[in-house]
Amino acid sequence: MACATSSIISVKYISIPDALSAFMQSLVGLSNNPASLYLSVSSQSLVVYVATASTINVFNLSRLRSALDQNDNSAVALKSFLETGTTIKVFFDARMPAKILFDVCAIKLANKICTERAFIHEIQLMELALRRSDNNREWLAGFDKCIENDSDLDVDAAMLGNGSSGIGIDERILHLPVLWKKYHGQLISGRFGVGGSFWIMMIREATQKRLEVSHGEEHRGYLVNGARSGWYRESIEEVSESWNDDLMMDISTDGEFLGGAEHWAQFNVL
Repeated sequence: MACATSSIISVKYISIPDALSAFMQSLVGLSNNPASLYLSVSSQSLVVYVATASTINVFNLSRLRSALDQNDNSAVALKSFLETGTTIKVFFDARMPAKILFDVCAIKLANKICTERAFIHEIQLMELALRRSDNNREWLAGFDKCIENDSDLDVDAAMLGNGSSGIGIDERILHLPVLWKKYHGQLISGRFGVGGSFWIMMIREATQKRLEVSHGEEHRGYLVNGARSGWYRESIEEVSESWNDDLMMDISTDGEFLGGAEHWAQFNVL
């Protein structure tokens, strides 16, 4: 496969709390288009891939928890950034990462209501929404399947020579920028019968519920893991009918019902 990047990826282990302040400063002004931050979480580590810097940053969760318990300013700033920061944070599937961060560090990943822009994006839901021939959309695709179908990145070339072999990082994180760019572009263009405002709303709402379930709340059909999406044909059709009814009512009232163009513009980007 062709390599989608010419940069060699470096790996940094961030000392906590000593190096946290410098890391937080490096996040200032990062782009949201394309997204700059791609994340994964294991039982021991938070991994943040800053694509614009070609750098994978690794944080030990136990040390982060200790720093938070001591109310370290930089650790608290990182917690706030993850919870409420307006820089887009991209996961493949945010459910288990959200649960681990909540259980270990009391970090609560969340998206707001579906009429507000999302700052946590899930590649898994983006792929699901874009399927052309699957009207049910009941089953989620795995990470490897999305990579096989939609990424042209040569990970071996990107990681060559940085001494990262065997360090326990899931190198699939490097595919996330490729997948995000492809899926996000299709979503916002809404061409060829896929994507568009309706599916942007559906993704926002599903991500909100998935994250809430990861914190212990309950939403019918949504689980903290597993392959079921929480969507099915009848539920999609019901929401679609309500969406179209609202659209027609808003048009017929010259925007008095929901706010006209200003309201619908909220769904132009994920």
